Amino acid sequence: MRRVTAAVLSLFAATAVAAAAEPLSAPPADPGASSVPVDAGRARAFLASIKPSSELQSFLDRSLAEIGRSDAKLLASAPRIAVIDLRDPSSPVLAAVRGDQKVYPASVVKFVYLMAAYAWQERGRLRIDPALDAELSAMIRESSNKATQKVFSRITGTEPGPELGAEEYRTYRDRRLAVKGWLQELGIDDLHAVSPTYDGGGDLFGRDQQFLRDRTVAGGLAVSGGEFPNRQAMTASGTARLLALLATDRALTPADSETVRRRMRRDVREQPHLLHRIAGGASSTAGVEVYSKSGTWGPIYADAGIVRDPSGREFVLAFFTDASPPYRGDGIALVTRRLIDHLFGDAGKAAGGPP
Repeated sequence: MRRVTAAVLSLFAATAVAAAAEPLSAPPADPGASSVPVDAGRARAFLASIKPSSELQSFLDRSLAEIGRSDAKLLASAPRIAVIDLRDPSSPVLAAVRGDQKVYPASVVKFVYLMAAYAWQERGRLRIDPALDAELSAMIRESSNKATQKVFSRITGTEPGPELGAEEYRTYRDRRLAVKGWLQELGIDDLHAVSPTYDGGGDLFGRDQQFLRDRTVAGGLAVSGGEFPNRQAMTASGTARLLALLATDRALTPADSETVRRRMRRDVREQPHLLHRIAGGASSTAGVEVYSKSGTWGPIYADAGIVRDPSGREFVLAFFTDASPPYRGDGIALVTRRLIDHLFGDAGKAAGGPP
């Protein structure tokens, strides 16, 4: 594994926006903030109904091999890919390549925290007031790390500061695991979403280092040398499963699911930097919409989202690459384009080829 410098390691730290310690306090209940939260059992039953598809697997393997003939760097990036075909929500099917291998998710994790904020509101644990609403927008639209830190602090009730004594640290540790606990309730146990994202510049200190060093927390992704074994980690299959719950209104109420999808909507005409991601792959098919969150950091180049055609047919795609030198090619867009053609056919196709 690559050697990581101290400056780079700061990107994996927990938030450290204030030097002074703040007392730990749980997010207050807000009795006026919630609707009835969804039934987690329904989500688990849906996830259990997702079956592997030999036909879709063959198509994905073939597509990756064909694209790789002219893009060897894509294959060298050890892509982690998962696709769930939701055209028949009563019989969802899955195909994956390295789908169960953990990877650092970069900014893809931000959509998890967006969903969690709405889940917390449904449960009366917080209210998405104007200030939090603005931070959610900045977290998803501009992919602001500072906004992500504020959102994560609100939903977990944790603050940066000096190291904690054993008793206080246990409380802090448990709260840092709140989002992961919610995901496990839904039936997803391979998304280690326990930290925000960072800008670096020395923001790793105190209780944040304490948490990253904690070897008692299972599921983390260790940095080279093992200094910080508790980094956040995601798998393509787990990411796709959470997106499938979002697509089918099973993780949140229908109204909140629609709100979250709207906040994640992507259009390359407004965000041309996404031309090489899922949105770019969908851009040559009329009426197809994409709700996604991309991530780029160092060796990581990733995207994960829902792709929906005008008739309501949809699939989800999670795609992570991890390479040094980093991959920055068209592979994500090209796989998306092929999946659209394969799963949606020619309906709604506009003039123009794949990106």
